[in-house]
Amino acid sequence: MFRIITPQNRDTYRDLVAEMHEMRYRVVVGEWGWDIPGVVVGHEADQFDTDQTLYVIVQNDAGDVVGTSRLNPTTAPHMLSELFAECCDLQPWPVGDDVWECSRFVTERAKMIDPVEDFRVRCRVGIGLTVCCLDRGITRLSWLTHQKFYNLVQQVWKTEPLGLPRRDEGDWAWIPAVSSIDAATLDRQLDRYRNAEAIVEAYMEPKLAARRGRVA
Repeated sequence: MFRIITPQNRDTYRDLVAEMHEMRYRVVVGEWGWDIPGVVVGHEADQFDTDQTLYVIVQNDAGDVVGTSRLNPTTAPHMLSELFAECCDLQPWPVGDDVWECSRFVTERAKMIDPVEDFRVRCRVGIGLTVCCLDRGITRLSWLTHQKFYNLVQQVWKTEPLGLPRRDEGDWAWIPAVSSIDAATLDRQLDRYRNAEAIVEAYMEPKLAARRGRVA
């Protein structure tokens, strides 16, 4: 379902990690248009891809990397502490051995055959993150994400904001937050994975109805 890459097994999965960075470049730079200082063409990585970083990687049936996310300890420099501290205007970002930062949650939709597969890939990345946390005694994840994804995460993880939404030059409003991770979190994620078709159908129906209304 997913693979967890750790400092201990990274050499074994060196090629897979390289493919993950290539996928991140296609999506983060090629599709999202992010301007990342010093990025190498074809290989997206930054100063927070470190020797301590944990990765969750999801592959499709053909073996291609289609989803990923990374985890970094908050006891070391991380994105909220180094780049987005001013965004945490409601409460300070949490720090502790049991708090890790989640970032670069990326899926390559161009390789999905339909919305259900896209939903399941995102579920698999989320399940991998939760399993990784439960195995390592991580009880909270901090992160910065756009408001739409924040609203989705609240359906799975118990989440509270660290700051008010901040809109960038585009259409995304960014929110720093912290989420609690426990066994119940994993149960909810597995239920959503099993019920993917029904959830996607319910989500898509209003959009399809609106299109039918425009056509009529």
